[in-house]
Amino acid sequence: MDYFERIPVDVRWKIAGRELSALPIAYRAAFRRAADDQLYNEIEREIWREQGREVNVIATAFRMPRRTAREVADAFMAGSRLLFGPEFIGDVRETAPDRAVLTMRSCPLVSRAMEMGEDPLVACNVCHAYANAAIAHLNDRYALRYTGGICTGDTACTMTIGPERPEA
Repeated sequence: MDYFERIPVDVRWKIAGRELSALPIAYRAAFRRAADDQLYNEIEREIWREQGREVNVIATAFRMPRRTAREVADAFMAGSRLLFGPEFIGDVRETAPDRAVLTMRSCPLVSRAMEMGEDPLVACNVCHAYANAAIAHLNDRYALRYTGGICTGDTACTMTIGPERPEA
């Protein structure tokens, strides 16, 4: 008997999303004894930058357009929800022809941190590395700017996607 097929697809998705969002918390707890916070944070960022690059792989595979800020935001949300599951809940709103705002109302990374007794701030390192890499790989003309975060105690996470600012 194929026991896997007996598990409903929506339940598989929820479980997979929960497990992926629990990984950074579990790894942090395991490595805390062997590495100082600065070293661990850099290692963690590199891992999640790679995961962020996968959003572009998903967008490409499913032929999602990524020319405008709105399209980049929509592709980011779709790819992230696919990876993190149905608990990744948010809206995209276009505020200008070259700018879109993502408002996240539910963050699985913060939820797992709280369930596992960690400070929700540990989700910031993972989220920033993941989201910045995802946006850059979806369209390198755009960058992400955070203006609020669930992990910092806000009721929502607000991110703006806009033209990348040239470095000074």
